[in-house]
Amino acid sequence: MPRISADEYYDPDKGEAVRRALHFLIQSEGIGGVCVFAGDALETAQMLQELQQVAARAQHPPLLVSADFEYGVAMRLAGGTAFPHAMALGMADNPEMTEKVARAIALEAKMLGIHWNFAPVADVNSNKNNPIINIRSFGETPDLVRRHVNAYVRGTQAERVLASVKHFPGHGDTEADSHLEMPRLSFDRERLSAVELAPFRAAIADGVRSVMVGHLAVPVLEPDADCPASLSKNVMTGVLREELGFEGLIVTDALDMKAITNNFSTEDSAVMAFGGGADVVLLPPDPLRAVDALEAAVNDGRISEEKLRASAQRILKAKEWCGLLTIEVATDAWTIETLETAQIQRVRRRADDMPEISKQDQSLLALDAMKPALRWFGDKTTIKPLDKFQQIAGFALVEDRDIPAATNFFRYLAQTYRADCDFAFLDVSAEENEIDELISGTSDAEAVVFAVFARAQAEKKSIRLPERFEAVARRLSAGKPSVAVLFGNPYLRETFPAMAFLCTFSSSEPALGAAAAELLLAT
Repeated sequence: MPRISADEYYDPDKGEAVRRALHFLIQSEGIGGVCVFAGDALETAQMLQELQQVAARAQHPPLLVSADFEYGVAMRLAGGTAFPHAMALGMADNPEMTEKVARAIALEAKMLGIHWNFAPVADVNSNKNNPIINIRSFGETPDLVRRHVNAYVRGTQAERVLASVKHFPGHGDTEADSHLEMPRLSFDRERLSAVELAPFRAAIADGVRSVMVGHLAVPVLEPDADCPASLSKNVMTGVLREELGFEGLIVTDALDMKAITNNFSTEDSAVMAFGGGADVVLLPPDPLRAVDALEAAVNDGRISEEKLRASAQRILKAKEWCGLLTIEVATDAWTIETLETAQIQRVRRRADDMPEISKQDQSLLALDAMKPALRWFGDKTTIKPLDKFQQIAGFALVEDRDIPAATNFFRYLAQTYRADCDFAFLDVSAEENEIDELISGTSDAEAVVFAVFARAQAEKKSIRLPERFEAVARRLSAGKPSVAVLFGNPYLRETFPAMAFLCTFSSSEPALGAAAAELLLAT
């Protein structure tokens, strides 16, 4: 399953090359699906429609289209709705609301032509230094995570969109990012079963239709220290299939992550993953080489036809369950030959078969889900309500990708505050004279608001702030009431120099508005 982006597909310079490559993989190599990663929502819908037509003309089954929409379509596509991150939903602790949010995300995804959401994250965030999970997890305890994972799965699959719990057997108690290196879970079976496996076990019992396996070394399950769970027969077949009884789709985490590419070739990782029990090999660095390697492995007996047949059945059953096709061959009669020649009938939905989506309703639901998640730490009476001050200074601690979000937060704050509310972006590389100018320029401010956007991000290594950021913040707020609004890592409250902390457990759009409104409330 290759990665696709509407940005590249419609790019004047490379779009035609990308289009030709995708059409070739679909027509000639018969890939079964694609994974959406970036672009505009409308352009993505148009691109997917075109790719489905390519599959139909080649007389292949429809493509199973996947995406990471953990907190909504906006996670990947411009124009989609952003909902609260999982930890915000966990803090609100209303599984009914989590289910509503998941259903709304699934409905929006389905309208774009996407049938498989690689969510929810079922990892228990029991390590506050985890650089890649953090607010993507529902929380720090197996019970909390279990309840919200099951609610998210129910909401997603109620719309006939496949949910996928990840990252099996559990990525929560690690301090390494598998985008960069191989994390290790060095626990005994008792601990692994009680914490890491608990949410996955519950989701399987509750009917989740797919599981994503992470690039994690788990010595108690796989003795080969160099073999991650995502390539391990002991983990995927032995534990997930045989021990936990999972019968749905097993998909690897992306095979283009460095935990894999630093240690395995495209060919070896694809063959090991599929041979080990995966049904879907996700994002191999070179899809064509991966397909050729899998074909060779079947031809020379390293992968049995029985395994190929079983995975083909699961994939086609998943497509049928999503409403993509019907197959006029009885399940018990399927063989490789009949799968190839099965009569495929597309399900054409009438316009009135699909519920209407109101962008306003989606946004209101997102805000309703966000408000109960907000949490204060420290002495909030020093800062609330913010409008008791005539002038405030705002500072955004951001990386480039968060500049629009920080700008929106202070815009919301200024609209509500209706007084002087100047803000600046803090750059960790700023010279001392620039910091002196900021301090001098905000000397009249009676209070200081910090908007802090440190959060989990692929290949970032750490979700802590550089020490210099905290030193600069200490100078900027010296002697004044101050609040740090933490839009990402909530554990920064342990070290950041502010009198009060407002944790949102999310950096998405509804968190920005909810936090701005909360600062003005009297209680």
